[in-house]
Formats: sequence, structure tokens, C-alpha cells
Amino acid sequence: MTMTATPLQLLSDHARLPGAAVLLEPEQLSTLLGREITLDRVRIKPTASVLVSYRATVPAGTRGQDLAGVGWVQLVASRDKRGNILHRAERSGTEILEHTTTADGPYLLSGGLDSDPRLGREIHRLLHRCGDETALRVLSYNPGRHSVLLLPDSGEVLRIAARPLDDLLRVGECWRELGLPTVAQRRWRGRPSVLIGGQWGQGDLAGLSCHPHSMPAAARLGEIIARLHAADVSGHNLPAARIGDLVPATAEAVAELLPHRAQQVEQLTQRLRATLTTDGPLALIHGDLSPDQVLISVDETAVPGEGHLPLRVVDLDRSGLGPRSADLGSWIASCLLAGVEEQATAFLRGYTRHLGLPPSTELAAWTARALLSSALDPLRRHRDDWMERVERRLALAEIVLEWPGRLPLPAPAPAAPSTGEQQRLVPTTVTHDGRVLTVHRAWADDGRGLPLELEDSAPTRSGARLRAARLDPATGQVTVLEDGTDPRLPALARVLGEHPSGTVVSHRPGKRAVVRLEGGEGSEGEHAGTRYVKIVRPGRAAPLLEAIDRSTAFEGPFRTARVLDADDDTVTFAELPGHLLHDGLPTADGTWRRAWRETLDAWTTAVETSRDRARTATLHGPAAEAEVLEAWGGRADAVDPAGAVLRGRALTLARRELLRLEDVERPALIHRDLHDKQILWQEGDRPALLDVDTATAGDPALDAANLRAHATWRELQGIWTEEQAAVVRDEIDRAAARSGIPPETLAAYESGTIARLACVYAFRPRWRGAARILAASLDPAGPGPASRASLPAPAAEDTPLGGAVAHLERSMS
Repeated sequence: MTMTATPLQLLSDHARLPGAAVLLEPEQLSTLLGREITLDRVRIKPTASVLVSYRATVPAGTRGQDLAGVGWVQLVASRDKRGNILHRAERSGTEILEHTTTADGPYLLSGGLDSDPRLGREIHRLLHRCGDETALRVLSYNPGRHSVLLLPDSGEVLRIAARPLDDLLRVGECWRELGLPTVAQRRWRGRPSVLIGGQWGQGDLAGLSCHPHSMPAAARLGEIIARLHAADVSGHNLPAARIGDLVPATAEAVAELLPHRAQQVEQLTQRLRATLTTDGPLALIHGDLSPDQVLISVDETAVPGEGHLPLRVVDLDRSGLGPRSADLGSWIASCLLAGVEEQATAFLRGYTRHLGLPPSTELAAWTARALLSSALDPLRRHRDDWMERVERRLALAEIVLEWPGRLPLPAPAPAAPSTGEQQRLVPTTVTHDGRVLTVHRAWADDGRGLPLELEDSAPTRSGARLRAARLDPATGQVTVLEDGTDPRLPALARVLGEHPSGTVVSHRPGKRAVVRLEGGEGSEGEHAGTRYVKIVRPGRAAPLLEAIDRSTAFEGPFRTARVLDADDDTVTFAELPGHLLHDGLPTADGTWRRAWRETLDAWTTAVETSRDRARTATLHGPAAEAEVLEAWGGRADAVDPAGAVLRGRALTLARRELLRLEDVERPALIHRDLHDKQILWQEGDRPALLDVDTATAGDPALDAANLRAHATWRELQGIWTEEQAAVVRDEIDRAAARSGIPPETLAAYESGTIARLACVYAFRPRWRGAARILAASLDPAGPGPASRASLPAPAAEDTPLGGAVAHLERSMS
């Protein structure tokens, strides 16, 4: 099913009570109450009641709310329930307003915190004991459930619940006996549902996720939770952890609320029923473990990673005996939703110092369960974008179940210092003969090690600044090839021997190289201009020439490189003059737009003129592109395991979109690797196209999408400005429409290119961190624009991104 109703209509339909929209829409509720308010919590029991809490707006940085700024509104269908609410308020002497105008209901009631139908009696008693002059601050209020109040004079915190808190006290005492850090609480004046304790810390681990101490704190927390799970608590009379059913009851509510997601929810619940079990041993668990349940006290003078960071684990309401995987899944799910996967990894690394992890499939199932269990949290907390966030959690739960190996698990302990995780990544630099060489590019292991292309700061014998090397993935050892040679490309040494002034401009060891030749004499003795010699393995020049022949439809609309000479393992091309579009052009005078418009006009012409011939060629369609993505995922994970989860989600989502596309009805000649480094523009001439050896028949939407995704990537890299990238996307969209490419098809192929780029650039140390951000931008289960800053930041070796990240969300629209 598809969703056609608005979010407010969905909520009203779910409530099935006349007048529910008044409570669920802040402007209508503000009018009803006669004051400007913000909705805080929402709880709906279909056909029975709608209960919301609200708060007044306070200045930024204010700690909590005053008592008068917090209240509740409830719509109830039952006349008896309405009578009970009014009767309790009358007995305690608190005021409740009734807004109902009909005798048969439903009945609309509102009041302040002290008249809460289930908490009001205790709050009223608290006010009587403390005196109305006490400036209580409301830190948290969940109507009918609990409230947390701050006593500013003493700095103590009161927790008032709608149920006795004996289990919480008993569990908290057990934590302290085990030496585990939590905040001590005691009964307030003997009341069983009111606890009091000290205020502690500067914030929680969720709010301080970007602080330099957050990763050591997460690792230390992992050690603490491992001690909790391993503790012998047989002598304690502990309750069962309040984690609910194995398949969360939330699932049924989500399916009813979002009928267009009902089938997705049913599939999730079926998989959870088949996977989850509580047959294993029970341990003392937290029951709702997440970064916002961990208070931290930050010493700004401390060195990150040294000493002990004070922290306290709080909110033990759900703590008790349960499966330890419930805590681990809850923690992973919270970190995935917040976009701080490195916090999940740090926690699990600390955990494994004391306890082994369950199998990844078990962790994935409990993580998916936690995501489904919390799916309605955005609604309950009345986020404006609640529906999008609910759907993100469902999508992420699917992905976690599908790809358990992509969870942010810590790398296994190295067998020896030389095989550590960091050394399995492509290094930033390589030291050779006392010189530091920068790793420019790398490629997947071809059975002889990872091929590397290195940049030297000084010219080599061949006049090039490029060197080639091999990285042994088992040992991390890098072997730099002799300058100007490659055992699998014998023509390289031959060409440089014949042309000592030649310059190596590209070298993928064992695969191909390109040498630029300046001047000299041509084959007929005439003066030759600049030429480029593409060098391949012996016998591989013929397929290259065949591919060039297949691309003849590009000639005419575009200029293509003229083949000057060829033999068994080399092809020599004449230079194509022009300005590489990758390097940008001025936007103020329209040059940049004109260059792209002329390029895309040539592209649309080539598309149309090639359609008849392309029908008989081998077709590269959506399924073939999805296979390409699958291969790239494994390659990238081998060199950048830290980014595997982000890329895994992006790849899964992109493949899903591609496989939804129909077969290509009107194939055309496509470049298949079209981007800004393949296009030259020259005023007054046709645009030029490079590297046409990947050309084949396929969906022209792939080429357009490839260009569009590269525009977003160049902006993220900081190579193009926001304006330049926007111009390119505008012109691509115009050309795509002219070629009859549906927007949804363009979007599907663009998602594929983004996922592929995230994999390709995982091999390039300079852009590794930015590539992870690019992958995260594709994920609907990841953080939205408001929380984009919490994405994993580029590593220290990565180039600063400036303001590009801030523009990424707009670029993707």
C-alpha cells in the first residue's frame, strides 16, 4: 500500500475518537488552552483515550520547567473514567478544566502537573510538604507514568511514579553492592512511589557524543556492563527485567498506525519470532541501555583515554534478570539511530575485555527487536517528522537482520602487533628509501596484494611523480615497484625506454598505466603533438580497441580521442584539447552553466542516435548494476572495516531501489563511468569525452545519475561550490527530462552511484571519512539533517570538509 493521508490524519484515524485532532495539533491545542505551548508526549489507546503532555517555551539553556509551565490534556471515551479523574482532583483540591460540550462524550479534560490523574496525589503531597514557595523545576514528565523534579535549593532530584518503586530500589541496591556506578536513591518520606537522590554530572553520553572523552567513556561503560552481566546474583531476590514480549507489542500498533507499512512489520515480526529466544542463561541487565542513560562528569583537564572518567548508569526502572543480548542490542540500536556507530564499537570493545560477544546473528536479532520496540518513540515524543523517523527504524531493523555481519562490532584482537586493525586499512603514507610517499589510490586485492598508486614529492627517473606498490593484506608490508616498471605490464618499461622524457600519469599495478609523451616525431616523421599511451597486459589491447569501436555513437556530438597507433599491449591516443570539467569554471558569467548545458545536449543527442544500434548489444541494466554494487561492498569492507555498517546500509538500500526498476525498454549507448573527470570543454568546440572503453548498451539514466551523484560528491569534497554543484544538477535534470528519463529511475541509479562511490573512495585515505558521510547520506534510517553533525567525523588523515557537509542534505533533494 502507499501512504496518502497526512501524519495528523493518520494519528486521528488511529485514535478513532472524535476531536482527537485538537490534542494532536499544537496550534489547535494552544488555542484550546489559551497559551502558546509545545507538545511533549503523546499516548494513544485507540477508541479509548488520547493523552498528551505539554510545556511552555523557555529560554535556551534553561534547566527544566517551572511547575506552571507543564500540564496534560486527555480525551477519554468512558464516562466512568472521566468521573474518576474529576473525583480524584476534587479530593486533592486541584483544578481540572473540562472542555467537553456534549454529554455523551468523548470527554476533553486538562490540568496542570499537580492534577495528573495518576501522579497528582503524590505531587500535591510534595507541594504541601515542601511549601508552594519551593521553586521546583520539572526535568521530565510522562503523563500518568512518572515525573522527575529538581529541588534547586538542595540540588536533589525527585522521581515520582504511578506505581511502587520497590523493585527499582532493590535493583539499585544490588548494583551498588556489586560496585557498579549508579546514583543512590532512597524513599522520600517513606512514600513507596517517590524516590529522592542527588543530582550528578554535566550531561549524558548521548549529548556529549562529540566530546573527546566520549569514546573512552563508552569503552569503560562496556566493561561495567560486562561486569553486570557476569555478576553472580543468585543470592538476591531480583525481579525479571521489564523488557516486554520477545516480539514487541509496539509492532501491532505500528502496523495499525501506518497501514502502508503493515506488510513490512509482519515480515519483521515473523523473522524475530523465528530467531529470538530466552532459553539461555539469565543475567542482571539494565533493560533499556542507551547513551542517554549514562551520566558523565567531564574533567576538562583530563587527557582522553587516560585514567577513569566518572560516570553513572541511571534509569534502572527496567533492570532485572533477562538475556544479556537485550542490553547489547538496545545499545547498538541507540547508537545506530544517533549516527554514532563508533560509540557502539567502543562500548563493545570494552565489553569484550571481560565477556565474549554472542554470535552476530543473535546480536542482529536483538538490535532489530530494540529498533522495532522503540519504533513509536518519535511519535510518543511528538517529533514533527515522527512518521519519517518511524519508517527509518523499520528500514534499519530490516537491514540489521539482513546483514548481521555489518554491525559495528570491534575487530578481533590481532594475533600479533603487525596484524592490527589499523594496518589492515590502506595507509596514508609509505616510507621507501628514506622518502615519504603519499598513497593516492588503491584497489582491491587481485591475489598479489592490494595495488597502490603513490605520489612522490620529487620527480623520479621517468619524470613522473607517481610510483606503484603492492600491499600485503596479511602483514601490512608494502613493496614499492622499481621506478617505471611493472612485472605484469612489460610495455611500461619499454615505452619509457623509448621515450625517456615520458611521464607516468596513471598506474594501477598489474592492470594498466598511462604515459604522457610530449612532442617528438610521429610514425611518418612529422612533428608529433602530445600523445597518451595506454598500457595494458599483453594481449589486452584488442578488447580495448573493440570497446572504442562500440562507442562510435559518441563521435559527432562529442570529440573522442583519435587512435594513433596500437600493438599487443599499448594503444596510443592523440591529445584532446580542452578544460577538464572536474576543475570547475566561473559561474558568475554563465560559463559553468554553458559548459554543462553543451555537454548534456551532446549527451542527449548521442543517446537518441544510438538507440537503434544498442538494441542488439549486450545490455547493462538495473540487475547488472546491482551486481556491481554487491562486489564493491566486499572489496571496501576489506580495507575499511570501520565504515562497513554505513556502506552496508547504503548498498542494501541502493540495490533494493535498482531491483525495483523494470527492464530497460529503450536501451542506448552508455559510457557507464561518466563523470566530470571524463569530460573536456572548450569554448567554440564540441565537448570531448575520455575513456570510452567502458561503453556498452544500457539505460541512459545510469550515465545521468552517475554525473548527478558526482556533483554531490564534489561538493562534499569541497572541490565544487554549492552553486557549481546545483548548476550541474539543474542541467542534468533538464537533460534527463528531455530524454524521457523518469525521476524515480534517475533517483534509483543515483543511489547506486552514491553507494558505489562510498566504496571506491574507501580505498583512498584522503577521502575515507568523507566517503562514510556520503554513504550515511543515502540511509533513511540514519540521522536527519538536524543531527548530521553527529555522523562519524572524517579520521585525522582525511581532508577537512569545510561547510560541504552542511550542504549535503540539500544536494540530495
